Amino acid sequence: MGADSWILVAGNLNGTLGNTSMELNSAFDVEMDPMGNVYVADRSNHRIQFFLVGQSTGVTIAGVTGATGINSTRLNTPSSMTLDNQLNLYVADTNNHRIQKFLRY
Repeated sequence: MGADSWILVAGNLNGTLGNTSMELNSAFDVEMDPMGNVYVADRSNHRIQFFLVGQSTGVTIAGVTGATGINSTRLNTPSSMTLDNQLNLYVADTNNHRIQKFLRY
């Protein structure tokens, strides 16, 4: 691959925002697990999207698309995340001023 070659991993090919399972709105952080699956902090959609390796359709594994809130199932502009060695997910739930832990499913 040359320097000008790239592969779309997640989001819209044309760079437009959205809130479907194939679109993102202000992707802020990305993590990969040891199997190559991709986790995206989709900040303005208030969710964490999970993409199986090689797939462009994601699944919301934390938060509710387009809905903020303060209960444990809602996120408010998640900005970063990390996985521990057991694949538990830690999310910086920015505007809720907290870190949330989501157990591996």
